[in-house]
Amino acid sequence: MIIVYCYNNPMENIKKQKISTATAIIVAGFLIMLAILINKTGGGLESKDKTLSEQVGISKDKLTACIKETDLTGLQKKITASVESAMKGVPADQRGTPYSVIVGKNGMKAEVRGALPEESVKKLIDEVNAGKVTAPYTGEVPAVTAEDHIIGNINAPIVIVEYSDFECPYCKAFQATLQKMTSESNGNIAWVYRHWPIHQNSFEKLVAAECVAKIKGNDAFWKYSDLLFGLLKTANDSVSGQL
Repeated sequence: MIIVYCYNNPMENIKKQKISTATAIIVAGFLIMLAILINKTGGGLESKDKTLSEQVGISKDKLTACIKETDLTGLQKKITASVESAMKGVPADQRGTPYSVIVGKNGMKAEVRGALPEESVKKLIDEVNAGKVTAPYTGEVPAVTAEDHIIGNINAPIVIVEYSDFECPYCKAFQATLQKMTSESNGNIAWVYRHWPIHQNSFEKLVAAECVAKIKGNDAFWKYSDLLFGLLKTANDSVSGQL
């Protein structure tokens, strides 16, 4: 009779365990790197090679065609007229971006000069709601219409009309503040974005943004505006190829 003994070699098990552990660490490291890369590129490995318009679903050719068809002179005149009316009570040497007007349902208004912190903006909103504004607004901000870029209900109790520039770092900071305030307001605040191009390349960027809105609507405009603020570092370079 032949007896066969079966047993486990302890050393062999240790070797296998070491190999399995090392492999697991390598695989885990790879997955972490992949996740970081996907996050940085906005969900796709190829995003870093896309133009901004392509990242919101518009081809470069379609955007270029829209830009060529845009009445640049007419657009500039429209923007200038809106700015001059809104800032009628502000001396030219005191104007800057961002500039906002808080408009209450009760007819009261207050201005916001610069990128004020959230607490300061909320204080002004409280004054507007109470009908007792410390520093009354003296301009004539044009009424909000369906043509405006708006987040929230146009009939909200408070509408903040912002004049901003895609190349202004303070505008970028205030953008985050208004996004937070609007999203946390339970529908009590609406935010309107209007252009005031005073920096290099900003007019080129806003024309592209207007085309994005024309081609794909309001939601695409807001997504595109966030991407445009990411190009602040290219102020001295050509941005055409990135739009």
